[in-house]
Amino acid sequence: MTGAFAMRVPLSPVLLLLAFFSAAPGFSQSTVTSAVTTPGDGRVAEWMYGEHIPAVPGLPFTAKVELELVNQLQDGTLLTHETYNLDARDSQGRTRNEARNWINPSLGAEPRLIRIELYDPSTRTRINVFPLTKTARQWTAGQPAPNTTPVALNTSAKPETTRENIGSDSIEGLPVRGVRVTQTYPPGALGNDRPLAIVTEYWYSEDLKINLLTKRTDPRYGVQTVRVTELVKQEPDAALFAIPDEYKLIKETVQQSLAQGPGVSDGAPSTNPTGPSGSPTTGIARAGIGGVTAPRCVYCPQPSYSEEARAAKLNGTVVLKIVVTADGRTENVQVVKGAGHGLEQKFIEAVKNWRFKPADGPDGTPVACQVDVETTFKIR
Repeated sequence: MTGAFAMRVPLSPVLLLLAFFSAAPGFSQSTVTSAVTTPGDGRVAEWMYGEHIPAVPGLPFTAKVELELVNQLQDGTLLTHETYNLDARDSQGRTRNEARNWINPSLGAEPRLIRIELYDPSTRTRINVFPLTKTARQWTAGQPAPNTTPVALNTSAKPETTRENIGSDSIEGLPVRGVRVTQTYPPGALGNDRPLAIVTEYWYSEDLKINLLTKRTDPRYGVQTVRVTELVKQEPDAALFAIPDEYKLIKETVQQSLAQGPGVSDGAPSTNPTGPSGSPTTGIARAGIGGVTAPRCVYCPQPSYSEEARAAKLNGTVVLKIVVTADGRTENVQVVKGAGHGLEQKFIEAVKNWRFKPADGPDGTPVACQVDVETTFKIR
């Protein structure tokens, strides 16, 4: 049994997210279609993908943002992965954020540049640049469409949050102030049998209006560090905010719209789910509309075959509807199309462990996103 995995996010027209992962037996291909909800429920992001660079005029800089993830296994083995981004902001408040893939530092490889996101607050224009395909897609946000309808989402399992000041320091020659945020999930909230605490330290620069250092300790995923280095407080090269001439540019002027959709509930597979009761309401928009980006899967464990399907030599497609939260987690899993023989449950188990680079709203703030995930199981 062999397989390959690719994820793409169809928009209108289709936008391909080039995120390819290693093969696994019995797992062929997954696709993701997106609809985005308004900002999340206040939980600290569990996976970090860089420092959020707000579009603040008059505070130009360029910097290298280094990311490290260290996970300790039960036997004491340390697993380390690293990457970096080159980010910038000019005096007009235009921002440039990069995304590179994670690497094993012991191999000495260079992280591959996957995407560059450019944002101009004066025109509310967002451009995603894809170096691998030499393409770029530009969205200019219009006004919200009328007659929008909110949709219920499950925001249960919120943690208890405490904040404490941890003093001041200096990073890259700038004064910073530290805040420690501790979020404690009660037993059962995440399948945990005892309280689970996630501790994050933020070191904030008032001079630049960004965090220069963020360190998160999460017992599930290890220690994640995002550090701003090689900081230069000068006007960046204008070329950093330009699209190379040889790139194909697709422009869209879009009207921000909200679409009605059913609430979805986490739990057992269902072909006729209903929304949870008593949940707060939030609007839903489509990825690519109003300057909203699509989420990108960065950690995608692949599903395995069920013993029943393997014995029956069954091939089939499973479609799930999930919510990618503003902190990159998977929630509210719903079966849209099943294949039987336990394949739905195998895909659900895998998808619940997926982690995403969340969708961004027009202002660059991460937002929750409803996506359809389609996977083909195939025995060869």
